Amino acid sequence: MAMPGADLLCAAVGLSLYACAWRDTRLVRRLRREGVRTEGVVVANIVNHHSQNRSRSTTQTPVIRFHDHQGYMVEFTTAVQGVGLGLANGRRVEVMYLPGESQKARVWMRRHILGPAAVLTLIGTIFLGFGLVIAFS
Repeated sequence: MAMPGADLLCAAVGLSLYACAWRDTRLVRRLRREGVRTEGVVVANIVNHHSQNRSRSTTQTPVIRFHDHQGYMVEFTTAVQGVGLGLANGRRVEVMYLPGESQKARVWMRRHILGPAAVLTLIGTIFLGFGLVIAFS
């Protein structure tokens, strides 16, 4: 027996994740139109340890440093974390940022541009699917 309102909760979470994916897609489109392209350097990798069912896994979140068009040094972490998405320390990467909003910078690689919206859409679809299954059960 499902909890009352669980279907609405799952649907609401799914729709909010869709909204986040749409917002991220809009940011990427703005970066393509108005973004400033520069080069950054991976200065560190933040290691995150996860424990699940007796297995320990780690993910690395790269920290990128670059100078914006006004000469300020900016550091940011990538929007995507996970296995195979890390970047080695010292690696030079292409960075795009919005003029006046350098904190919204992105590593300009396909997996770092498309990854966040794709993951949010996938998880949103799963939640929406669970909501529909619960509602029609």
